[in-house]
Amino acid sequence: KRYKGQRRHSSFYVGQHLYHWLQLHQMFQKNIEELMQISRYRLKDYIKGQRAISLALSTF
Repeated sequence: KRYKGQRRHSSFYVGQHLYHWLQLHQMFQKNIEELMQISRYRLKDYIKGQRAISLALSTF
C-alpha cells in the first residue's frame, strides 16, 4: 500500500516511458478535454497532468 507522499513511479520509469506518454497525450488530447467539460470534479488532477506534460515537453 502506498502512503501519501510516496511516488507512483521512479524517475527512471518516467524517463523510460516519457516518449510513449507524450504520444498518447497527443492522440487523446481532444477526448480528454471533452471529458473535462463533462466531469469537472477531476479538474485538479487534469491540471496537474497538464503541468507534467508541459514539463516533459520542455525537455525536448
